[in-house]
Amino acid sequence: MQCRHYNANMWYNERISKHKNSSNPRFNLCCGDGKVELPLPQNSPNHLQQLLFDHNVADSKNYRQHIRTYNMMFAFTSARIKLDKSINDSRGPSTIRIQGQPCHRIGSLLPMPGKEPKYA
Repeated sequence: MQCRHYNANMWYNERISKHKNSSNPRFNLCCGDGKVELPLPQNSPNHLQQLLFDHNVADSKNYRQHIRTYNMMFAFTSARIKLDKSINDSRGPSTIRIQGQPCHRIGSLLPMPGKEPKYA
């Protein structure tokens, strides 16, 4: 199923109305059923475009072969957040409420001279 506003793929059970005979289901998770207006995506920088789509460059081939590794390297950096533990008083899975703007702490991708690399 897709959101009728932005064509985001949604599960059928994520629809707002749970009537079984709904031929045009509406969804709230993607854009609040049209209440949130998403900006159009901007073009990627030229260097990233080349890495993704230029099949004649060795760097591009290497990047595409290891793209998941590069993504995980940035996804698992240390998050700097102000953690509110007051809502985590049950025995279930941990709940995190982030206040303010989250940011990632990551050092240089290249190690300092004489130092071991810290990231992939």
